[in-house]
Amino acid sequence: MNLSGYLAGLVLVVFLAIACLTAILVYFSPQTSSAGVFSLFYLALLISAAGIFTLIGFFIRQISRKKRIPLSQGQVVRNLEVSFRQGFLLSIILVSVLILQSQRLLYWWDLAALVGLVGLAEWWLMKRQ
Repeated sequence: MNLSGYLAGLVLVVFLAIACLTAILVYFSPQTSSAGVFSLFYLALLISAAGIFTLIGFFIRQISRKKRIPLSQGQVVRNLEVSFRQGFLLSIILVSVLILQSQRLLYWWDLAALVGLVGLAEWWLMKRQ
């Protein structure tokens, strides 16, 4: 599959996740919903945020690299892989913060520890490759 196929699939998944997120917000009340509805809400939020962060990161990389030497197809796919990894890690931070806040357990040191752990995970993954 080529790059345009990956990007089209990613955009389709993001739109489906946003549609699911919207349906959950419209049809379910937070006061009367069960844990299953909240799980689906956070899962749809995770998928949509990961896709949006991935697309934003990828297009920022592409725009910043166009001014310099053009990239080969392999390097562009590598940029997409890095963007997906970083977008997924950012969405994990977002969803974790929202879950902690919904339970009234979010303090600044929790956020600092979460960002530190995700930063260490990204550092380890970058160093490994």
